[in-house]
Amino acid sequence: MNESTKLLLVDGGPIEENLKRATQNLRYVNVLPSIGLNVYSILLHDTLVMSRHAVNWMVEQMHTPISQSMI
Repeated sequence: MNESTKLLLVDGGPIEENLKRATQNLRYVNVLPSIGLNVYSILLHDTLVMSRHAVNWMVEQMHTPISQSMI
């Protein structure tokens, strides 16, 4: 992968120590838990990679109605 290309890796839960270690020296890779994912982070990167758990979490959040107390 070209080092000018940025990759965002999203995992479903807290980021595991092994994943942190594996990516910490890769300047073009950023790792986020699914709860920290936002549009700005996605737009800053050229490639988005999500674990199955992260995708399931996103789908669940999209099906959860927004309560009046959150508005």
